[in-house]
Amino acid sequence: MTLYCGRSKGSCSCNIQHFLLHRCQGEVFQTYYKIFGEINEHKLDSTPLIVAHGGPGLTHDYLLPFADIAINGASPVILYDQIGNGKSTHVDKKPTSFWSIDLFISELVNLIDHFQIHHSFNLAGHSWGGILASEFAVQKQPEGLKRLVLTDSLASSELWEKSNMQLMKEFPEDIQEGLLAGMSDPPRYAAALSVYYAVHGCRVVPLPEEYVYSLSAVFGPHGDTTVASTK
Repeated sequence: MTLYCGRSKGSCSCNIQHFLLHRCQGEVFQTYYKIFGEINEHKLDSTPLIVAHGGPGLTHDYLLPFADIAINGASPVILYDQIGNGKSTHVDKKPTSFWSIDLFISELVNLIDHFQIHHSFNLAGHSWGGILASEFAVQKQPEGLKRLVLTDSLASSELWEKSNMQLMKEFPEDIQEGLLAGMSDPPRYAAALSVYYAVHGCRVVPLPEEYVYSLSAVFGPHGDTTVASTK
């Protein structure tokens, strides 16, 4: 997982934060979202931007710099926590098959339908969110999708793994072992990630609180490793 580490420097405030019901696989879940700016179907030069966070297992918080796009009404921005993450419904004791990409696509479609923006919207995906956004675009072929922005994402898992292995060689053996342990040993993995990200992730010192919060949603004392452990 890779993370943005910038802090939103604009003055744009969140207009709405709420929960959206998502009915899927015979159950009802809640999706937490925030809107910056105003969604106005009559304002043709202000296409809404939906932002899908990474992980899987993180939260929207580290992507708050995207909210700056809404300053001066340039474009409304919708951030949300994917199911199992952040303030959205947390789900445990589900088989691995439950956590399919189709689940997250269904949630994204539900979000688009709720705001009635299917006729015109932009979509940005970061890291895992880019995979989600790409698969959504391929599967659904949405006519209203005007722009697809993939940031720090990947087109090939094989090449992504190969590149990470090359970068890992720069680090001491204990850090390499922690990274390779992954979610089988969350505390060790988190410690190794902090060293790795200090070089190849977020170089800001001190670390932005939004960045720290998103990581703590998985690795913190009250973190939930469920979704992160399914990849």
